[in-house]
Amino acid sequence: MRLRGKVAIITGAASGIGQGVATRFAAEGCAVFILDLNEESGKQTQDAIRAKGGDATFQYADVSRPDHWSEVVAKVLERQGRIDILHNNAARIIYGKNVLQTSEDDWDDELATTLKGVFLGCKAVLPSMVAQGSGSIINTSSTAGISGVPRFAAYSAAKGGVIQLTRSVAVDFGRSGIRANAICPGIIETPAIRPLLDDEEYSAATRSRLMLNRIGQPDDIASAAVFLGSDESGFVTGAVIVVDGGRTVAY
Repeated sequence: MRLRGKVAIITGAASGIGQGVATRFAAEGCAVFILDLNEESGKQTQDAIRAKGGDATFQYADVSRPDHWSEVVAKVLERQGRIDILHNNAARIIYGKNVLQTSEDDWDDELATTLKGVFLGCKAVLPSMVAQGSGSIINTSSTAGISGVPRFAAYSAAKGGVIQLTRSVAVDFGRSGIRANAICPGIIETPAIRPLLDDEEYSAATRSRLMLNRIGQPDDIASAAVFLGSDESGFVTGAVIVVDGGRTVAY
């Protein structure tokens, strides 16, 4: 119960990493608000958490729209009176395209969700966090944001931006009691990544660079998120925590 009494907003929480984080947060005693565009999966995640005795509420939301963020924050504050944790996890993954193959629409769509969505989320929750004098913002970046990855041009750019935005929030709001940190997952087995893992050539190349000899799971990222959301990380801000099985240090 390391998050007992805390309230969290988690984006992209209907599946994959976000779902894993929401499930772990609830198990640790946190009231979680699940944001996603997928209503069916979002409600299934909500119901699964409630069935285990957790406190979960699904809210349909497009993170690229500021009006949706205003509605979400108002709802959370009305019901809970505070926001302790924001986990910006929602992202688009446009892969298989280098700069020449990336259209302007691809670029705009990627950045709208993966980077602008993080910006809008931070902007929406910061006033209430500053007013209460505390808060933890956890942004999901990627190893693609810190190292070169073939044919991930727009995604890599957006995830690199997430890291710098996280550091900016940490610098600007640390003295108000707000911590901001980024998690950089490596290859994690989620529905979004499954097509890549099903590609035998890509999968073999990826596995050869994993020092821990396995593909990551959503719960691996959830463990890092629980630490960053809890008081155990009270002296951690502006950090970039890589959770990738050793992929980025591979020879």
